[in-house]
Amino acid sequence: MRKVIICALVVFGFINLSIGQKNVKSERIHIQKYDEKGHVERFNVVGQKALSFDLIEYIKENKDAERLVIKGTFKTNLSSSIIHFDSKEQNGLEGDYICKEVESKQTPFLGVFGTSRKDKSGVDVKRIIPTTAAEKAGMKGGEIITKFDGKEITNFRELQKAVLASQIGSRVNIELQDDDRDYTKSVIVGSRGVETTTYKVCTEEPMEELVATNRSTASFTAYPNPTTALSQINFTSSSKEDVRFTVTDIAGRTIHNKLYTAFEGSLELDYNFETNTNSIYILTIQQGQEVYYNKVQVIKE
Repeated sequence: MRKVIICALVVFGFINLSIGQKNVKSERIHIQKYDEKGHVERFNVVGQKALSFDLIEYIKENKDAERLVIKGTFKTNLSSSIIHFDSKEQNGLEGDYICKEVESKQTPFLGVFGTSRKDKSGVDVKRIIPTTAAEKAGMKGGEIITKFDGKEITNFRELQKAVLASQIGSRVNIELQDDDRDYTKSVIVGSRGVETTTYKVCTEEPMEELVATNRSTASFTAYPNPTTALSQINFTSSSKEDVRFTVTDIAGRTIHNKLYTAFEGSLELDYNFETNTNSIYILTIQQGQEVYYNKVQVIKE
């Protein structure tokens, strides 16, 4: 789990949850605004409007409300971002700044869309999410999941609980049915990222804002993820400074470190995890004072 405090001036930009819009499955922000008589105004912001919603400016504009509660979820197939603000939790603090406390973690993930069977005999697999553990194990729509890691599955909720109770990178057996045929497939449990951002009132100017307006526009991706060995690394930036690319394991040991000079706005390379074990690896790009992170899960047969 990673926790980091990021601060932002109330006059700056839109929500940025680091979610590529091509992969976004759902976006929703729910807002509740109370007046001094206890009356509440409720409304939702969804879709593209949620992605571009200026949450910080909205908090500033409604600082005199008796209470302001903002909750949001942004989901893709492989990640989930949650945002939260409650003026009641600010303990009367007044300030011109808003701080963001960001907590990130990886949770076990299988990668199937399914429904519970009416006779409680398992879960009907409707669709497999690409690049996930289920796809790598050869699972397909139309199968029925009856057991996960030895645990009997009677509905989709039980399957979710069983997957979340497993360990990322561990190998488990899934018992399946298809056309009255019983069989087993071995799956290496994958992962899905969950990021929770809590907004808070700050009274002091954050040091980070001294460079905020000069931060370069950058993009850092790794595909496929999870991967069996090869990962395509793509980094683009408006800065022309040299780029250092490092790879570390979850214990913090550096397994790759290389400096790329004469950077001209784009870095494309293939990184091979062939000699590494099943695990999650941290990819880091450092360019001048800016540092960008990504995670890659290695799953081998």
